[in-house]
Amino acid sequence: TTTPTYTIEGGAANGCDSVVTLHLTINQPTTGIDEQVACESYTWIDGVTYTASTTTPTYTIEGGAANGCDSIVTLHLTINQPVTELVEVTACESYTWIDGVTYTASTNTPTFTIVGGAANGCDSTVTLHLTINQPTTSIEEQVACETFTWIDGVTYTASTTTPTFTIEGGAANGCDSTVTLHLTINQPVTELVEVTACESYTWIDGVTYTASTSTPTYTYAGGAANGCDSIVTLHLTINQPTTGIDEQVACESYTWIDGVTYTASTNTPTYTIEGGAANGCDSTVTLHLTINQSTMGVDYQEACDSLLWIDGVTYYENTSDSNAPTIIMTNAAGCDSVVTLNLSLNHSVTVDYYLTISDDDLPFTYGDTTFLPGTVQSGDYTIVLETADGCDSVVTLHLTVTGINDYLMNVEMNVYPNPTNDKVNVQLSVNNAVLTSKAEIQLYDMYGKWLKTWKVTGETTEIDLSPYAASVYFIKLVDGQRMIGVRKVVKE
Repeated sequence: TTTPTYTIEGGAANGCDSVVTLHLTINQPTTGIDEQVACESYTWIDGVTYTASTTTPTYTIEGGAANGCDSIVTLHLTINQPVTELVEVTACESYTWIDGVTYTASTNTPTFTIVGGAANGCDSTVTLHLTINQPTTSIEEQVACETFTWIDGVTYTASTTTPTFTIEGGAANGCDSTVTLHLTINQPVTELVEVTACESYTWIDGVTYTASTSTPTYTYAGGAANGCDSIVTLHLTINQPTTGIDEQVACESYTWIDGVTYTASTNTPTYTIEGGAANGCDSTVTLHLTINQSTMGVDYQEACDSLLWIDGVTYYENTSDSNAPTIIMTNAAGCDSVVTLNLSLNHSVTVDYYLTISDDDLPFTYGDTTFLPGTVQSGDYTIVLETADGCDSVVTLHLTVTGINDYLMNVEMNVYPNPTNDKVNVQLSVNNAVLTSKAEIQLYDMYGKWLKTWKVTGETTEIDLSPYAASVYFIKLVDGQRMIGVRKVVKE
């Protein structure tokens, strides 16, 4: 304010009253902010050490303001931390770091501290992650024709694997790249083209040749399998069309390649087969045809009882024009030969002959069979003779040899049931005779073929005929070398 007054009586220097007017200025205490940035910790004017950022501490400085009032300060503190970082480095062969050490192998352990080196003003601790790469070597495979000029400026005319060239920083890892040249030098290829043509041939050179030759050449740029030029030489064979004769023999008719059916011999038709000659040219063929005819004949045969003919069939009756079998064969001309069978059959004869002789009549001959003393027994014998027309005459000789009748009277032989369907019983009645241990019963078929033998073990022996076909059979009682008796049995 500038209005208050006050009178001090006699207060002036001259003894008069002094009137004082108050001009008053009122100031206020001040406030301020102390912005501070520190690393790890900070000790303020209040004597406190702070280790973390803060904006709350205050401190009063009496009369500290410019206007003489108190000054109240608030601390705004930022506490920063030292920085750690990785330095990724890739080098070739070796690397010298800020620590002064030269490293020749990859590593991730070296550290180095830069005081105040961090962006926040604190210390910066750096860890080195180092990758040491090595220069590379490689092979460059090259294939060229006749010559090749490489990156080294040299022109090579022969295959080689020795030249090398170093490209600074040329490797994928940034190191030098040393390249070794593996060079294959190929040469132009020469080849022969074998061609066979008829009458004339136009080659790739545009020339038409009418005679065989082996001199023309033609060059294909880069045409060889190795990428070089291919020089082709033509070896040409010119063939000519051929003529020939087709000799054919047929029966009755023949259809030729011209589609015509011929029924008579001829040697005039011709036909051209395109490319039909062995040399690939046209072949003109002339037909020489012989037409033969089929034949017919009769096969006269005479046989006994039956005939197995050439057709594989067995015939049991005479044949005539109405039932004559035929077979088709091949005649001398290669045509069909129709053969008809004319068969005349004769028949074999079977005869039963009954004969009684005594021991005094031996030896005795019937047909081609001779019966000797001491070996013959009464029984049935089959003897094969020949009829007047050449067929078999089968004689069944029912032979009775006397001189054993007294013995026979002492043994009776009964066979039952007879006829039978399967089994029969042979019953023996022995009177004054004695059968030895060799006594046995023998079974024969109607042709005198032995079938089976049973030992005699009692008065009755069972004979099983079930395995045999319906026919007439003979059962003989034999004791040692002597036949005692024979009985005929019929199986139905």
